[in-house]
Amino acid sequence: MTTPDAPATDPDAATATPPHVRRMIVLMLANLALSALLAGVILVFQEQLLDYRLAHLDLPAGTDLAAARETMRSSVWSKVLPVALVALAYLWVIHGLQEGQRKAYRQVVLISVVVLLGSSLTLVQPFPWWLRAINVAKGLVAVALLFLASRPQVRGWFAATNRHHVADRYSS
Repeated sequence: MTTPDAPATDPDAATATPPHVRRMIVLMLANLALSALLAGVILVFQEQLLDYRLAHLDLPAGTDLAAARETMRSSVWSKVLPVALVALAYLWVIHGLQEGQRKAYRQVVLISVVVLLGSSLTLVQPFPWWLRAINVAKGLVAVALLFLASRPQVRGWFAATNRHHVADRYSS
C-alpha cells in the first residue's frame, strides 16, 4: 500500500514527474481543449462566421459573392480538420514530457511559439469577437507554457545530461 508521502528511497520518487512539468501538461491539455472548442464553435456557427467575414472584407465591385463564400467555406474546414491531428500529436508530446524526453520539451516550446503567433494573427483578421476571445485564451495558455518552460527546474528536468527513460524507472 502506498502513502501520499512516499519516502525518498522509493525508486519511483526519483523519476516521478515534477510539479512544474505536470503544470505544463495541464496547460497543454487546456490548449487542446481550447482548440477543440474553437473547432466546434467554427462548425456550429459556420454560416454566421462566413457572413461576418464577407461583410468585413474589402471586395472589389462585381465580385461573385457566392464564389467568395465557397472559397471561404473551404478555408473554414482547413481550420477544423487539423484539430484531430494536433490532438494525437499533443498526446504523444505529453507522453514524452512525462518521461522527461528533451525532444518533447523542445516540441512544447515550438508548439507554444506557433500557437502564440497563430493566435496573434487572428487579432488582425476579420473575425467575430467570440473567435478572437478563444484565440486570446489560447495565446495566454501559450505564454504560460513558455513561462513554465523557461523555469530552471523545468530546464533541469529536460537537460541533456538528465535522462528519464522508462527503462530507468523499472531498473532495480
